[in-house]
Amino acid sequence: MNTRRIIVIGVAACALLFSLSSRSEWWKFSKDDDTTQEAPVTEIFWEDLVPDDFVQPENPFISMTTEEIDRLMDGSPESNAEVAKLQEEFSYAPVNEELDGKRIKIPAYITPLEYNNESLAKEFLLVPYVGACIHTPPPPANQVMHAQVRDAIKIPGIYDPVWAIGVIRTETVTSELAESGYRFEVEQVMPYQQ
Repeated sequence: MNTRRIIVIGVAACALLFSLSSRSEWWKFSKDDDTTQEAPVTEIFWEDLVPDDFVQPENPFISMTTEEIDRLMDGSPESNAEVAKLQEEFSYAPVNEELDGKRIKIPAYITPLEYNNESLAKEFLLVPYVGACIHTPPPPANQVMHAQVRDAIKIPGIYDPVWAIGVIRTETVTSELAESGYRFEVEQVMPYQQ
């Protein structure tokens, strides 16, 4: 009697599991499960990384005369404090919090942070113009994305624009070359085409 009861319970349990398996929400790795489907990609541009209500102040060093710059750069503690204050005001760059966690596609240039002899890298910066952070000072933090990939990818030349697809995070990351207002979880990098 016990064996028969065990067999009936076993068959009933198998039937229940089979019926549940047809409902994908019960199975984490089902093809129809919402957690495995990718979110839609929103195409954005660099100006979208800046909050709508923010106006970048003018670079204070542009309007200074040579004498004013020389006086400001004399190395005294007072001038160093003034330079730091001006730099901080100009560098303030709030991020667009509405983008946090979104899957985006953005045109960019790559500035490698490290790569091997085969130009493979797992970590790099995405920037809006050629040579940013290498040949020119870094842009404001809200115009720099710190990007990472799981497996190293071949980095194109720094003069070659790309489309980058992935999830953007409003998170500050500091590297040797720049402070980034965003962290970018890269899914794909491909040559830029309009």
